[in-house]
Amino acid sequence: MWKEAVKLALFEWKVEWFKRVFNQFMMLVALLVLTYATIGSVLADGGLGLDYIYFSVFAFGYAWLVPKEFQYQKVSSQTYASPVFFMLHKLPIQHNTLIKSRFILFYLNAIPVLLLFFIGFYFSPEISDTFTTQGYIAFSLLWFSIGLSFGSIYPASDVGDRNVTNTKLVWITIGLITGITLLITPTYIFYNHGLVVLTIDLANQWPLWVSVISLLIIPIANSYWVYNAKNRLKKEDFEL
Repeated sequence: MWKEAVKLALFEWKVEWFKRVFNQFMMLVALLVLTYATIGSVLADGGLGLDYIYFSVFAFGYAWLVPKEFQYQKVSSQTYASPVFFMLHKLPIQHNTLIKSRFILFYLNAIPVLLLFFIGFYFSPEISDTFTTQGYIAFSLLWFSIGLSFGSIYPASDVGDRNVTNTKLVWITIGLITGITLLITPTYIFYNHGLVVLTIDLANQWPLWVSVISLLIIPIANSYWVYNAKNRLKKEDFEL
């Protein structure tokens, strides 16, 4: 089953592969430029706007890595899904194989950007002076876990959503903004310097615990979203 899922994922990745690599490169450059330009002020005083940007990009920026033709989009009057998933869903392929292929494709797109970003991030003078080696590994794993855990909503969503209206999309957007605000705001109320600096200090003070917890969060979150995708596929008939 995994072998077939890998083949499906690689088959899709090779289609418009240049756009995928270009999108990865542009996001990587944008993140590094933003980080190098702002990390000094963030370390000194925090930065609410920058915390929003960092968290939003790591958690939900995966959508920008996928060529438009393959993105979650409107495929019928009130159904949103991945067009490729709909095509493959009509073929005699096991549902588990299809779902696993969505997550493998997600890893192929997301992990190289995250890995290269944290390699490049380390060479910022402010960062190399701020971290111990163990602390930086822990910090990287923590933000890896944010990217892969929150980002897993995208392959899970590829299976489709019924009865999606403009009103529902507006409420989803409001919910995401509210959720990010509720997550970040307490780091200024109780810690003063915000989310990014808090994660830096946690990683430096407890590198082992932060690393272990981050490595546990990734499979737990991904397992949940795989289960979510399977459950929705069982409940709904997404044939067009």
